Amino acid sequence: MKRLAVASASMVVAAGSAFAQDARQAAVDWSGAYVGAFAGGANGDATYANVPVGVPDMGAIDGGLAGLKVGYRYQYGAAVMGVSVDGALGNVKGIVGSFNHARFNVDWLATANAQFGLAFGRALVYGTAGGALVGIQHDYDSFASLDVSYPRRTHSGYAVGGGAEYAFAEKASISFEVRHFVLEKQTFPQVLNVMGHAVDADFTTGTIGLNVRF
Repeated sequence: MKRLAVASASMVVAAGSAFAQDARQAAVDWSGAYVGAFAGGANGDATYANVPVGVPDMGAIDGGLAGLKVGYRYQYGAAVMGVSVDGALGNVKGIVGSFNHARFNVDWLATANAQFGLAFGRALVYGTAGGALVGIQHDYDSFASLDVSYPRRTHSGYAVGGGAEYAFAEKASISFEVRHFVLEKQTFPQVLNVMGHAVDADFTTGTIGLNVRF
């Protein structure tokens, strides 16, 4: 997770620095509705804990994702405010534990966000925060061969981050965005219903996108 976060943050900082140098170029108006598509990767951690014990096993999850976004922005001077919703399909997988273990797959996510940013010519740098819904499926594999596949659950949580966007045409722009997702725990019955267990996940995404404004 740290490697992706550092790399993605470095990408956004470098992009923001390059964009700032472009501030003398003719400014664009960021106001209005927009739609976009994005793709990238995710890296983070999933946890698995037997409820009576409470000590979690943790393992890394990583993979790719791609999705669509729709939003609206309003610009007043250099300040840009907006709202957006997005959804993505993912293939973000990992294994928790080494003896008894659980296999995790984050296979979809959706968010509703608020944005606040500053425009510099053709560049926009912004922060974002909002609510998140994430679909996670996991399997439990025990040393006693009591293997169980649990149904997918929707985990709620939040996502915070930031990004930079550059308008390479009057109505089209490319974006770089980094967000961190923190999700609630969900409790499941254990193998043979002997005891319950809880699972959760948090991860960081780094994406590149293409947006078209109207």
